Amino acid sequence: MSKCPDARDCLQDLVVPAMEDVVDKVNFTLSFIGSNCLIASYSKIPSRDLVESCALEHGIPFDDLNGCISEEGKGLDLLEQSVERSQAAGVTKSCTVRVDNKMWCIRDGGEWKDCENGSDVRSLVKEVEKLYSG
Repeated sequence: MSKCPDARDCLQDLVVPAMEDVVDKVNFTLSFIGSNCLIASYSKIPSRDLVESCALEHGIPFDDLNGCISEEGKGLDLLEQSVERSQAAGVTKSCTVRVDNKMWCIRDGGEWKDCENGSDVRSLVKEVEKLYSG
């Protein structure tokens, strides 16, 4: 996450604080857009060679990553599903906040963009509560 300051800021400053208020009203899903090496070859994610080269590209020890993804063989499947979910939704920026299957706000380059209803916790909570009660 440290290589993704927009995702870190988005989670710390918006998503997590909002979730504390609406956790019982939402089905929260965190999806990854994948790094460039994964996006370019997402259909090959189960390939050990692809994962090793991506780990090397990003300075992640493969043994650490392998320990996470190998447990019962589900880690790579989960990563592939996550990247596919982001691609199907047309998400290309980290961090894109979606509410009710629609783009709600984007954090990109240290700035909030395309945030029609605001980019603060109160606005996100209000949006969720409006949908929940509606």
